Amino acid sequence: MNINTLRHPKEKLYRTTCMIVGGLAWLILLLSTAFLILIFLIPIGIVLWVSEKFFQASIYGNSVMVSENQYSKVHSLIKDTANNLQLTYIPTTFVVNSDGMINAVAIKFLSKKYVLLFSSLVDIFWDDENQEKLNVIIAHELAHHAAGHVNFWANLLMKPAMFIPFLGSAYSRSCELTADRIAASYINNESACVDSLITLASGSRELVTQTDKEAFVHQETMVPGFFGFMQEILSSHLRMTRRIIAIHKFYNEVDPKSRTIDS
Repeated sequence: MNINTLRHPKEKLYRTTCMIVGGLAWLILLLSTAFLILIFLIPIGIVLWVSEKFFQASIYGNSVMVSENQYSKVHSLIKDTANNLQLTYIPTTFVVNSDGMINAVAIKFLSKKYVLLFSSLVDIFWDDENQEKLNVIIAHELAHHAAGHVNFWANLLMKPAMFIPFLGSAYSRSCELTADRIAASYINNESACVDSLITLASGSRELVTQTDKEAFVHQETMVPGFFGFMQEILSSHLRMTRRIIAIHKFYNEVDPKSRTIDS
């Protein structure tokens, strides 16, 4: 799987913009301070190291680490997906007590990479016979690792650009679209991808089979134009309706015979 060919066009634009702007900002900062700013890299590195150790102290003691002997079905999904996405490592994965929140997170510190699966998300997607929808979510999070979205040095380079109004959120949204595309390419099942997003939107495993997907996507036309635009540019994620439309468009690009959301 060639990750770069699956990047959303907007990510390519925003990523390049952020790297150029960030690189110039760092260069100006270095030159204007006669490279004295480099002195602060040591304490910054120490703070980041301490932060990682506090994170490890909390996560290892309060969450359940996924392994071959612990939640082996989930571990198998993660291992197979990581290998297929050509990751050179398998992120350390934890199931985290989420107090009802439905989410999953990809994280990279200085030395280690993680995926956090919120317990409510695992519960709502769990199927003893078919874990394809759960695998959509896992593939999405591993796609962030595979596409370099959590790369420490790249994010450090782009950090100054994140302070430009709306640019940081625009880049984040484009990364989510890329992760969706990578997951969709890997899973190769539009229905499973759409169902997983609808399940996240409704928060109900039971109702997803009763959901009219076309009607849900049609809700996008009911979003107030100006306020929908404002809500989007301030958000790190696209609306679910728009993510499903993007997924369908991606599958149409791959397979022009696909014509409906239910295909």
